[in-house]
Amino acid sequence: MEIKTNYNEIASTYDERYEVNYLTAVEQSLLSIASENNVYKILEAGCGTGRWLKPLHKLNIKLFGLDYSIQMLKIAKDANNTEGLVNADASNFPFKSNLFDLIFCINAIHHFPDKKKFFSDAASCLNVNGLLCIYSVDPHIDKNWYVYDFFDGVYEKDLMRFPSLNETKNFCAMFDLQVEEQILVERVYNSRTGDEVFSDPFLKKNMNSQLANLTEEEYNIGIEKIKQKTTYQPDKKFITEINFYLTKASKGI
Repeated sequence: MEIKTNYNEIASTYDERYEVNYLTAVEQSLLSIASENNVYKILEAGCGTGRWLKPLHKLNIKLFGLDYSIQMLKIAKDANNTEGLVNADASNFPFKSNLFDLIFCINAIHHFPDKKKFFSDAASCLNVNGLLCIYSVDPHIDKNWYVYDFFDGVYEKDLMRFPSLNETKNFCAMFDLQVEEQILVERVYNSRTGDEVFSDPFLKKNMNSQLANLTEEEYNIGIEKIKQKTTYQPDKKFITEINFYLTKASKGI
């Protein structure tokens, strides 16, 4: 059974991740696409606390955000001062057809329970020549993250949760969305030696969905494995290498 991250529980601390890593290149990519393609109505699917809506306010556009977590949306509303926020599932768009010029999601598609339905709804809600932009990681090709090594089952679950770049391309093709590019946008890399790993903010249980979805027992077992490794191998390198890719597709006639 697929585990659904309870973002109502972690909403209040969610934005701490952006204090650690702001993903500047992802933001610049989004702003460039929005400003260079004559878009006016934009929807973010899985908008969370509104971190990615905020920089778009500098453009003269209408913004909408969709998320299934009410607590995350409350923070997004305060942060963005916008009424265009909707509490709904990204696999069941509550919008009419041909409404948006750009639909995007950033590091969220793995939470959508029915990804095929998401692509279907996105295609329906896009205007002709509208753009769908998916920013995500792909553990099918990138797995150099120490969390995968010490917390049982996390990598295997990520393989099921995250569509590969090729799967994303195939989903687009199902609904006549023409993929214009699939590119690496931003690389996150960190190396910590021995006990330094415990200074990694992303080792906290609620700093990413991989660890947040674990039970307390599962999480503590993983932490204990890391402690044992640093005790017997104090020069152990703990690597985080996470790549964010963009799939940009357009809707034809």
